[in-house]
Amino acid sequence: MLSLAVTACLGEAAQAQPAGADRKFQIVEATIADIHQAIRSKQLTATQLVNMYLARIKAYNGTCVNEPQGVLGPVSPIPHAGAINALMTLNLRPAVRKKWGFDDRKARSMTDSLDNDPNMPDALEVAAALDERFTRTGQLAGPLHGIVLSIKDLMDTYDMRTTSGADADYANDRPPRDATLVKRLRDAGAIILAKANLGEYASGSRSAFGGTMCNPYATDRDVGGSSGGSASSVAANLVTCAISEEGALRSACRPGSTTAWVCRSRKGWSAGMG
Repeated sequence: MLSLAVTACLGEAAQAQPAGADRKFQIVEATIADIHQAIRSKQLTATQLVNMYLARIKAYNGTCVNEPQGVLGPVSPIPHAGAINALMTLNLRPAVRKKWGFDDRKARSMTDSLDNDPNMPDALEVAAALDERFTRTGQLAGPLHGIVLSIKDLMDTYDMRTTSGADADYANDRPPRDATLVKRLRDAGAIILAKANLGEYASGSRSAFGGTMCNPYATDRDVGGSSGGSASSVAANLVTCAISEEGALRSACRPGSTTAWVCRSRKGWSAGMG
């Protein structure tokens, strides 16, 4: 039985960051409430938040195992690797992605090299639009205004490749529309920054396209299952929240437990890690 989705997110019950306009916003362990408080007090913009997460992704999202024969060959763990390989696709236009130093494997699409459709804004363009709206109205766009998410690559996102981790020769690797859940998140003001790595076709802890995921607390240990990229991207503060899915083999709750999240699941509803 497959639950609709699993949401991993830093809990609202976590201790709020102290206020102070002269203090730099601390992204590590920041909750939704912290972020919204900082935006309302004009201490933080959505664009700044996305860039802060991108800096952490650049620092910590690299390869975390030895791959002497490439991503599909045998691997061996690297203790204290300093990277976790949680995110496989980034929602950035080509020029911005290259400016950050992310390689072509992180591109939004492998079949649309130009990626210049104005109706398909990237994460920074979405953030800029949210900032403009807040400046103009003084109101948040919704309950998830500016909150940065990763989405497990099983779920459709119209602006990024959706492949279940397979390295296949797609004619078009973008779906025509968002999954219903993803659309609702966007409508609530969320920013979809990345597709999370996963066990290929929701099995194991490695995919042909994304490679092997590692546990952020001990990189020589397994992340716990196919939703490991979603769970570890939150645990390592690469995003604020993540969406994954729960199946018969505890695809989300097991990675949640191995990355220090508490998982709650109910048939037919989303399960939460936080």
